[in-house]
Amino acid sequence: MRNGRRGGSCQLLAFSYQLKFWLLQPTRRGASLMASSHSSDPRPLTPVPRPLILLILLVLLTACADVTPTPVAPNVTPTPPLATATLLTTSPALSPTATTAATLSPTLPANTPTISIEPPPTVALPTPVPATATPSLPPIPPTATATPVIAATATAQPTTNPVTPTPAITPGNQVPVLPVRRTGGTLTVGVLDSDFKNRNFSPYTPDLSDISLHLQRLVWNARLLYRDPVRLDWKPLAALGMPQLDNEGRKFTFTLREDLRWSDGSSITSADYIFAFNNALLPENKFPRMTELRRINVTGPDLRTLVFTFDDRYATALQTLSLIEPLPAKVWSRYPFAAPDRNPEIIRPTVVSGPYRPDQSGLSFSPVLGFTAGRPNLDRINLKLLANMDELYDSLRTGVINWTFHALPGGWLNQFRENNSVSVYRWTPLDSGRRYIGYNLDNSFLQSKAVRQALNRVLDVRSLIAAVENGLASEQIGFLPVSNEYALKGANPGRFSVRATRDGLATLGYSQREPGDKLNDPFGRPVLSLELIYPDRSPEAEAIAVYLRQQYQQLGLNVNLNKLDSATYQKRRSEGQYDLEIGLSLQSGAADADDFKSQLVSRGGQNFGGYSNPQVDSLFAEGLRLASDSDAFRRRQVYERLQQLVVDDAPYFFLYTLQAYTVMSNNVDPGGAGMLNLPRWMLAWDAFPAYLNWYSKDAP
Repeated sequence: MRNGRRGGSCQLLAFSYQLKFWLLQPTRRGASLMASSHSSDPRPLTPVPRPLILLILLVLLTACADVTPTPVAPNVTPTPPLATATLLTTSPALSPTATTAATLSPTLPANTPTISIEPPPTVALPTPVPATATPSLPPIPPTATATPVIAATATAQPTTNPVTPTPAITPGNQVPVLPVRRTGGTLTVGVLDSDFKNRNFSPYTPDLSDISLHLQRLVWNARLLYRDPVRLDWKPLAALGMPQLDNEGRKFTFTLREDLRWSDGSSITSADYIFAFNNALLPENKFPRMTELRRINVTGPDLRTLVFTFDDRYATALQTLSLIEPLPAKVWSRYPFAAPDRNPEIIRPTVVSGPYRPDQSGLSFSPVLGFTAGRPNLDRINLKLLANMDELYDSLRTGVINWTFHALPGGWLNQFRENNSVSVYRWTPLDSGRRYIGYNLDNSFLQSKAVRQALNRVLDVRSLIAAVENGLASEQIGFLPVSNEYALKGANPGRFSVRATRDGLATLGYSQREPGDKLNDPFGRPVLSLELIYPDRSPEAEAIAVYLRQQYQQLGLNVNLNKLDSATYQKRRSEGQYDLEIGLSLQSGAADADDFKSQLVSRGGQNFGGYSNPQVDSLFAEGLRLASDSDAFRRRQVYERLQQLVVDDAPYFFLYTLQAYTVMSNNVDPGGAGMLNLPRWMLAWDAFPAYLNWYSKDAP
């Protein structure tokens, strides 16, 4: 009988993929919904919004699990619908056993049919072969036309969920040492017009967008050091060599290169570094890494010498020094340092240190003659302004643009893979974003770490990766991204189990009188509803929020979802006005384990939930000061212990580390080593000297 029951479940799973294909069927703009998806018309497709497809797929992904249906309250608080997302079942981390089955039906506008699928009984079966996912077009912002309704849920049996260890990446042996020299050609880069209007060329501005960061790499390139993107060691850039160390590793003396020049031909001197450093220290300029610079005293004995003296030994000393980008004091000193409306250099710099400089429009960049590192291969880099993401997709697909600064939606990945005119590059950056559930520890119910530990097990992370992120993520155990050298590796057994969550709460005195009742506390009082906040511009956060509410409902916990605009979301977080939050932690350039402490130390700038553990604070302080090579083993022990402490305290539930991908036209070559660098660091074009190596295959 068990085999027969499992067979029926797997037939349902196969039907779910057919259903998903029909529901996600794209339509031509202005064409009938019945138009064939196999049309040879090359025009781009636009997805039809289906708010609850994501949740249906999440649930049906687990139809082959061993489950026992349990009735719950029939309805929950209405929420806005989800943007379209597609399962990418090729993710190696996806487990077909540790999942939760549920029946979902969207409440659509009047006269719209409702689809409801009841899960049949299931039994154990060997792991099915993953099906090929149907590609989806870019997510469409949610509308207010549909309301998800949970018709039934099921409780999964406790299982062991092995985590696939993240393989260590070893630098390749065939890394070109010399850049490719094939000059000529133009690179056309697509940029959303709305983001271009908010560009900022100041390296010391908080909350820089991806657009601003990329533009800065074009015009500034005089930091003292850079991290080799392949071998991850530090190398001199504007400095003549690595620094001389004195005072037991606290004093760093640099000598600048003699040929270091601004684009107007004048010398870059120690005064330019000190000018930028001093302004970055001013509180009114709000440089986000100001605290690190305050550890340093800097002097310039002469125009080519810089001396930095730290107040203590720090393992991150070189990384901190690499933050200092000189600015031409003779130009920037005329204007307010951090006011775009009064400092025209912030919008379009006239004197630069990098390989390219912008023209009057700010849309075209030409090589700087006499650039210290040599002339870049490309003759010009042009920006093409685009109205929206649909136009961006069209432009990449048809070759109107060669590349884009923007991060691309996961739903586009399969379509680009099938396009022979572009190359797709996929990698996990060292500074990857991490999605997490944040708990506010001022909430009396959430103050218990045992409660938080139990709640962490109610979410099926692997199904979220497949359904929400299209497989572009890796499950993580601790608070560090999986690509960090100190990240915990190996297995995390039993991470997901609804039954284990319910049992864990029961041991603390929390229980339901009858299935479907509210969860009662040890005194027999219903646990109050929880408010979950998330940003309105993230369909992924909305998908996770709706799924979390569904899973908590199985426990008798009511969750009110509150989608907020970005400014309100940030304000509510910083003031601690929430119970739960769906967050994305993204720190550009973060590479050292110490860079990820702001959410966890007692006075951390990103510690919104009120977490405080003196042992955690002490270990972070110890790890930061283990600076010598002989301390390497001890430092690893410190950060492994830190991660274990945070997992045990559970102030956050770190779900997974995001992966990245980009697309480039085949007629542009990144110069050999450029793309080889991708798995080891951030975007290769953000690391010196990748911009110099690119060339056009069509150039004479």
